[in-house]
Amino acid sequence: MPLLLAVPLAILLALSLLLVLLPLSLWQRWRLAGSRRRARTWAMALAWWSSLGSSLLFLLFVLVAGHFWPSARAYVAVAYPAGLLLGLLGHALTRFEPTPQGLYYRSSRFLALGLVLLVAVRIGAGLVQGVRSGFGAGWPDSGWLSHAGLLAMGALLLGYATAQSLGLYRRVRRFERHRRYDRSPG
Repeated sequence: MPLLLAVPLAILLALSLLLVLLPLSLWQRWRLAGSRRRARTWAMALAWWSSLGSSLLFLLFVLVAGHFWPSARAYVAVAYPAGLLLGLLGHALTRFEPTPQGLYYRSSRFLALGLVLLVAVRIGAGLVQGVRSGFGAGWPDSGWLSHAGLLAMGALLLGYATAQSLGLYRRVRRFERHRRYDRSPG
């Protein structure tokens, strides 16, 4: 009997922890967006390859999801390139500071705020739709609150991350090459 009570209590505790930590993590992401960070080649390479791998897995998911939600492919086909363009804008707004210790950068706080708000809206919309469907209401077939719309928001964020990480990776590699060339004898 006590074990039967422990499972719902553990689920309730996990959900409560999630409700507290999620807004805190979004706040932390925005707060750190404008901070000065060192661009390390291995970290930028890991970010680039991770976002590329995530993009490929996302594409496979969208191909399957397109059978169930017909507008998913069209929404993602527009949102992912828009995210790539947003990532290029984000990279253009990133301030770089070359030092003898390495390359440092600061991302745009305003763009980060917009992306954090988009993540919050996406999570909130998913929760609202989940609660609505729990009470028997169906999910909309189109629009930003539909499955396809929520996938499009994810595609926009993933496109941004992919373009921004590629830009940072290329920039830090170029910096390292020039620094190596400047140190070489002769």
